Parts: sequence; structure tokens; C-alpha cells
Amino acid sequence: MRTLIRVALALVAMCLPVIAGAESRLVSDATQLERALSQASAGDVIELRPGDYQLERRINLREPGTKAEPIVLRASIPGTTVIHSRHSTAIKLFAPHWEIHDLDFRGDGGGNHALHIVREADHVLVEGNRFRNFHAAIKANGEGDPRRFPDHVQIRRNVFVNDAIHTTRWPVVAIDIVGGQGWRIEENFIADIAQGTPGRHGSPGFVKGGAANAVFDRNLVICEWRHTGQRRIGLSLGGGGTSPGVLDRREIGDCETCTESVNSQMTNNIILNCPQEPGLYLNRAEGALVANNTVFNAYGIQGRFPETQATVVDNLITGTVWARDDAELETEGNISTGWFDTAAYVPGLRDELIRRIGYYQERYPSWIPERIARWTQSAIEGTADWAHDSLLGQRHAPMERWLLAPGLGDLRLDDPDARPLASGSEPPRVEHDFCGQPRQGRADVGAIQYSSGTCHLPTELERRHGRLFSDL
Repeated sequence: MRTLIRVALALVAMCLPVIAGAESRLVSDATQLERALSQASAGDVIELRPGDYQLERRINLREPGTKAEPIVLRASIPGTTVIHSRHSTAIKLFAPHWEIHDLDFRGDGGGNHALHIVREADHVLVEGNRFRNFHAAIKANGEGDPRRFPDHVQIRRNVFVNDAIHTTRWPVVAIDIVGGQGWRIEENFIADIAQGTPGRHGSPGFVKGGAANAVFDRNLVICEWRHTGQRRIGLSLGGGGTSPGVLDRREIGDCETCTESVNSQMTNNIILNCPQEPGLYLNRAEGALVANNTVFNAYGIQGRFPETQATVVDNLITGTVWARDDAELETEGNISTGWFDTAAYVPGLRDELIRRIGYYQERYPSWIPERIARWTQSAIEGTADWAHDSLLGQRHAPMERWLLAPGLGDLRLDDPDARPLASGSEPPRVEHDFCGQPRQGRADVGAIQYSSGTCHLPTELERRHGRLFSDL
């Protein structure tokens, strides 16, 4: 036994020189935090005690970690450390192999980004955090000359919420990724991301700008959760498009009208309550796979422009799968409850008519009495609401019959013979479901493989996020 102990101690001693430079630092205030981050090197672990940390300036992380020895920033007790920032950016990452865990980021006032990931910040892991009240909590793009883009970043098991609609000139997008390769955005909860500026949309997340091989998997998005209003689109490959000068051209080359994303995927996502917009949107998305997603109270899935070439399979949606403006969508095994693609124009038409009535009533009050203007607006809203939930629009009734309460996030079966059961691909195009359960045999349509067991959203969210979700 003594010989074994001596051998073990010798082995430990042999390892000590390898990690001798690494440190574990326990910090208690913002000044200590900034100092520890400025002095960090590969293998260091910076741990924050519970409390509030008010950042007085942007923190730049330029020192690289390594694959074997990442630099770790984390809370000592998950969810008890709050980092406040009133600046445009709280933390900007330039270097690879950083990990950020279990923190609660708060945008106070003008907070634009909690994390801005640029240049050589490859293999960054952002896991188990909460981001609250930022315009675009996580932003990534290329910088430098030549422009360098971060690759293989993982955004996993985080919570993104805004307490109110943000009216700002900046984009309001929880996860805003321009360029980069191999990004994985998985198991996040994203809710109430809304832009109050007229003519602009809020979005839970997109990859665009020549991004390649990105994955959105097992995310839950609720466009309208604790507040409503404005135009809130679901997840997107392509977003609203990218200016030519900031594109990642490694996969798309020299192009005039450029592809926004290449060979990227949306799988096992649940998108709820985006009533005026599509739940999944493909804008110049080449080689996309959109499989086994569930979309309720939104206008289904839309692909747009000739550059979009996508396989859309085994999705359960309200509304339709709509190929617009010469997009090419190969569809198979989807269950869509709506009938008319162009019903998705109804919300925009309603808003424009109401705007014009208000304009003319304000300018010519003697011609259009207020009671007539109010009656006309009410009639337009009533007609639009009827179309929204009718055969012409999203048609919620079939999903409300099959599932317990989809509008409230309860997607458990209410009908043992529901149409989505065993109606998808065999073998399945996706090997797991929203809760990580295996798909075997013939796939169920949508994000949940009911034949594999119970997948109850509140239970799954508590497992993933703990108090960062439950105390909202």
C-alpha cells in the first residue's frame, strides 16, 4: 500500500510543472474582477463570490487559453453573481479558449452587448448564464485587416430575456452572429426580445454574413411571454442581410448577391407565440437543414430569395412552409395547419391600414370624426384577428386538439392518436429530440419524440437552467 501511495504522489508531482502557472482566483468586487481578468493566463480559473459587480468600463480579454487549459470565468454559486453594465459592451473577447459559466449579466440603461466575440476568439464556451435587458446580449463579427472571424463557439444552456420592448437604433437580437464557422447554439431559453422602432423587428437569434456550418438545436423561443406587441420574428438563418464590406467570404467567395449562411441547421427547436411573423426564417440560406421543429402561433417557416436552398422535413407548424421570391425548399413529412402562404402579409397590411387611418384622422379631423376612425380601426383589427386563426392564416385548432396547451408551452399529448405520431422520416433525420431523448424507428413530427418518453418543458427548463429560469 505504501508503495502505491508513493507512486501516486510521484505521478502528481510529475504533473505539477505542467499546471504550475495556472491560478485559481476568488474575487469579491468589480475592481478585483477587472484585475484578475487583466492578469489571467491559460489554465486560470476566476471565481466570483455572490454579489453585485458594477463594471465601470469595458473589459477586453486578449490573453489566450488553450484547448487543454482554457481560461475560466464563473460564479462560485450558479446564479448568485450579477454583473451590471451600463456601457455599450461589458466584455469583449479577442482570444481563444475562454469559458464563461453561471453568471447573471444585467444591461443597465444603455447596455448593448454583454459579450462581444471577435477576431481570434475561437472555441469560446458560454454556458449556463442569464442575459437580461441587453439590446444584443451576444454579438459576434469579424474585425481587423484582413478581417478575422471567431469560429467554433458554443452558446449553451443560457437564458435571454428583456423586461420591456427596446426602442433603439441598435438591432434588438439576443444572439447576433455575423460570419464565423461551426457555431453551436443549443438548449437556450430566449423570450421577449422586441424592437420598438417602427419598421424593425426583434429576433431571438440569427447567424448571417457568410456564416457556415452553424447549428441551432433544442432551443426554446417564446417571442411574446411576459409582454406583447411589435413585430417579433423567430430564429433565422440569414437575419436581415449583411453589408458587403463585413461579410465572411471564406465559404461564399467574391459575390454580388451573397449567400448569408452555408450548410447550417435548425433542429429540435420550439418556437411559440410570434403571432405576426414566421417562427423560422431562411434568408439566402444555402444548403440549410430545417428538421423536427415545433412552431405554434406563428406563420410557420419561410424561405426567401434564390440563394435559399433548404431541406425542410418533419416540422410541426401553424401556418405554412412558404418558398418566397424563388427560394427552393425541398419539403417532406411536415405537418402544417395553415392553407395560404400569403396570409402572412395580413399583420403588416393591418398595421399599415391602421397607421393611415390615424394619419388622416389626425390631419383631417373634420372629414373623419374620431368615432368613425375608432370603428374602422376596430373593424380592421377584428377582421385580421379572424383571418389569423382561420383556414386562411395560422389555424391553431389542430395543434390545440393534439397537444394539452401549446400556447402556454405544454406540448404533452392530449390525443393518443395525434397525427404527428410516427408520421415522420424512417430512419429519423435527427437522432435526438428537444429533451435529448433518442429518435428510433419512425420519427414523430415536431421537436418531441413522444414514443421515447415524457418531455415536459417546465421540467426540462428547470434541469437546464435552475434558478436562472425559475426565479424569473
